[in-house]
Amino acid sequence: MSGASVLYKSFAKNQALQASANQPQTSVAQANSTTPPQSAMTGWLGFATTTNKNGTFLRLLPVNADAQVALFSDAWDQVKPGTSLVGLAGGIKQQVKFRRSQEEPFGCKNNKTKMATFTAAKRFAEGPVWLLPTNLAKEAKSFTLQALNLSEVPTNVLPVNKRKPSVARAWKAGGATVVMQKQSKDQVRLSILINSRIAYNSVEKKLDFQDDNPEPVKFPKIDGTPGIPFPIGAFQANAKSAPMIVFWQPGYEGQAYSVLASVKGKMQEVDGNTIYFCAF
Repeated sequence: MSGASVLYKSFAKNQALQASANQPQTSVAQANSTTPPQSAMTGWLGFATTTNKNGTFLRLLPVNADAQVALFSDAWDQVKPGTSLVGLAGGIKQQVKFRRSQEEPFGCKNNKTKMATFTAAKRFAEGPVWLLPTNLAKEAKSFTLQALNLSEVPTNVLPVNKRKPSVARAWKAGGATVVMQKQSKDQVRLSILINSRIAYNSVEKKLDFQDDNPEPVKFPKIDGTPGIPFPIGAFQANAKSAPMIVFWQPGYEGQAYSVLASVKGKMQEVDGNTIYFCAF
């Protein structure tokens, strides 16, 4: 992530990142499919669907009464319906089956976006869903991000004078800590710690049409602020690996997400996309 937008990483660059992270690319061939779409991360990142026709606060969630998971992708056309994977989210791990690849409703005014959709025995909690071939899912787990008391954040990341809800928030997921603190009127510093060591730092700027006099970022309710990433999920491949963190980054016309994973001890973006949602 950089600045006010999630940059969609090139496929070639993601390949290099995953090789460095020792997280092999995944294909549906490992799940007995036909023509496999490649994934630059281990597995694929989908999102739980909702049956609420008015949508939810997390606008990344597609409205779909017939599927429990949707993945924003146009690369699944040749995959056999019924192909089985494992879905993880919010402490739930269950089998999911590929349903179809086609344009599905997303956003407003009859807008549609190409998705791969999946069915499951029960609905996942609102948020991201990690999809894996069965042979890679045994040790994998999902985390629910837990709010962390600001007093527990190291002072080299969050100074004592910023330990108040009006300027900072923090979360814990396994060995990962996510900290967001107000940097200036319209900027936020995002830090990720792995086992108490800083693994990622960036400064994110709020999107605003009035660049000469932008509205301030308002803590603690920063989720949904255009241009500001917000953590919505975390996953771990096994007990020895660092958690990967999923962020939602809303915009005025699009909804973006990014996945940050550990590459040689540093958190880097290994997957991300921006999807058109509605004209502003």
